[in-house]
Amino acid sequence: MRRLMLLLLGSLCFLGCEMFSVPEGTELVPPQAMKPGVIVPQLRVGVKVRISIVASGEPVMEEAVKEVSASGDIVLPYIQQVHCAGMTIEQFQEELTKRYKEFYVEPLVSAYYVPMGEGGSSPYGSVLVTGCVGQKGVVSIPPTCDLTVMQALQLSGGMGQWADTRAVRVTRSFTDGTKQQAIIDTERIGRYGDAELNIILMPGDVLDVPESNF
Repeated sequence: MRRLMLLLLGSLCFLGCEMFSVPEGTELVPPQAMKPGVIVPQLRVGVKVRISIVASGEPVMEEAVKEVSASGDIVLPYIQQVHCAGMTIEQFQEELTKRYKEFYVEPLVSAYYVPMGEGGSSPYGSVLVTGCVGQKGVVSIPPTCDLTVMQALQLSGGMGQWADTRAVRVTRSFTDGTKQQAIIDTERIGRYGDAELNIILMPGDVLDVPESNF
């Protein structure tokens, strides 16, 4: 009983400290109250696209795989660099069609994302996992767009031995410059089945696992 009381007091103290450590301009909210982001598949740095171009029944460019460069461009015959980061695949096709019309009559452009299973990066974005995990880094959002906190932790090699499993943080940034942060007790997800805490992550989310203070 005494140990339980100490744990409860420690948790309350920790959460109280966390209330004051939230960065300026960031709103601390319950996990279920986080505003949803928007997941739009679009061309991003590292995303690969399979492209083919036909004009007058003849292939202008045989099917080829192109990757969006660090500067957000794809280089193609005749039209050279096309800045495409942020475009949807439909917008990209429209842009290529417009540019190739300067060289060909009614060009037909086909463009498809290369699946993640074939070495492509996710056009749906990614989250950053940091802190006390097996492997820090980027976790891609799958086409199903249902990457949860626990799935992201699993894909990062799980939480480390000294991880504070009751204070996992998710920080989300919005286009208007505001941020929200939620502190998630992952033990409640597994032990008590509180599935509502296992929230779906959005592109650009930062998932941080701090080390335990005791």
